[in-house]
Amino acid sequence: MRTLVLTLVSLITVSFSTLAQGGQSIKTDNKKINKVAVETSGLNFITHDSGINSELSEVGSTFFMDKYLILSNKKRGFAKVTVETTSNTANNNLFCANVDKYGNLSYPIVFSRLLDSETNEGGVAFSPNQKTIYLTRAKAENPNQYELFKASLDLEVKGYWKDLQKLDINGAYSVETPSMNAEGTKLYFASEMPGGFGGFDIYVADVLADGTLTNPVNLGPTVNSSADEKYPYTSAEKKYVYFSSKGHETFGGYDIFRASLTNNAIVNRVNMGSTLNTTNDEVAFILASKTRGYISSNKNSDVQDFNVYKFELVELEQKLDAIVVETQTQTALPNAKVIITDEFGNAVKTTTTNENGRIALEVAPLTQYTIVTEKEGYNLNTIIFNAWGSGNNNYNKTIALDQTKAEIIDNAIVIENIYFDFNKATVKKESELSLNKIIEVLNSNPEMKITINAHTDSKGSDTYNMNLSEKRAASAYQYLVKKGIAKERLESKGYGKTQLKFNCGTNCTTEEDAKNRRIEFLIK
Repeated sequence: MRTLVLTLVSLITVSFSTLAQGGQSIKTDNKKINKVAVETSGLNFITHDSGINSELSEVGSTFFMDKYLILSNKKRGFAKVTVETTSNTANNNLFCANVDKYGNLSYPIVFSRLLDSETNEGGVAFSPNQKTIYLTRAKAENPNQYELFKASLDLEVKGYWKDLQKLDINGAYSVETPSMNAEGTKLYFASEMPGGFGGFDIYVADVLADGTLTNPVNLGPTVNSSADEKYPYTSAEKKYVYFSSKGHETFGGYDIFRASLTNNAIVNRVNMGSTLNTTNDEVAFILASKTRGYISSNKNSDVQDFNVYKFELVELEQKLDAIVVETQTQTALPNAKVIITDEFGNAVKTTTTNENGRIALEVAPLTQYTIVTEKEGYNLNTIIFNAWGSGNNNYNKTIALDQTKAEIIDNAIVIENIYFDFNKATVKKESELSLNKIIEVLNSNPEMKITINAHTDSKGSDTYNMNLSEKRAASAYQYLVKKGIAKERLESKGYGKTQLKFNCGTNCTTEEDAKNRRIEFLIK
């Protein structure tokens, strides 16, 4: 292994005239909008000039210690002047810039004179302890392709790198825009290596103990398309991968997307919205905190030169209003149980619908929710809800439940419980749907006769409960008659609290009280 002692400064941010997020050249097309854009609500990015932009091109890369690294073909801070011969343009160099408490950048100087090669410099990444650098540079024989190297920080000679080596992951293709995960176990990069979906795809490789890479894996179709994807970046909390794409639902050119890294798969790709993305190109997205970061864009350039922008991120409040209804009649269903989880399987909320069949939930922008709804007498319903794309910050959702059929068990027609208003005998609208199941059975069995028996819970006096149960049995009787069932096929009777399922006195649970309050349909 060849050992190089290389001078080190600090880094973060990138810049170059043909565009790159690691220095790699990127062909752009600002005129063409790939697809109908999907607007994202809930996020507001406020962008400002970062303070280091020039008449040439700057593209950001990553952070090193307290600096931000950029790529640019500007010449300052004793950068070596080299020229790419086929285009006769100055090569990009890696610079580091100071970062003040407001996120402004200043005083970019060359990161390392000895790391500065004779060709274009590309993007870089660092191990979590910042003792290993992964750097890319253009091939001498092909300036449009980049190779990935690594070097180690010399702990004895402060500010020097050593043991520069080309990694085995390279081949007859380009390896660009590297990015390390927070644990230092995975390195993400872009490549047009064979076997991808087309153009540049994003891959991830395992990082071995010695810093070398193995097992490169394509991130799959959620991230990659038939066009180009570059500039991967994973968030510190290990939940998301951000990247630039020309092939998904863009406003035009490269847009910034986010996808969720779950245990089982990469899901929920979403465009970051029009306050960040434009009809031009946005690349090199990186967060400095939960609410601040940097992005590179050519949105204000007619000649494809990129600038580095700092941004502040404001999450707007968003709310989901959902109503649970029966599928056929659209009748609202109270007391349905609703369980909501996010795409990572985290429980967000467990609740029940109110008297109007509704629930309300504050939702996080860009999040994909699984909503499981269940109710006695209905089939369980599972839906996916995406908190993006509504055009505003309030979402309305209708969740429809299909009724199950009544069952004939022994000498009874078994359905879910029949509900009445408190202290009343009027059949509630939702329970009319349940009684319709009884009608269906009776219509299918014209010789069948039934007795409608009503029961109460143990609260209240014997006389009160007996009268209430008789009225409730009579209400169910009258509903069936109204719907065409002959009176001679029906009989109703109230039992009050004389036949409790749970003899729990004054210590009954809500569930026990509910099961004591019941109507039974017995076959004669």
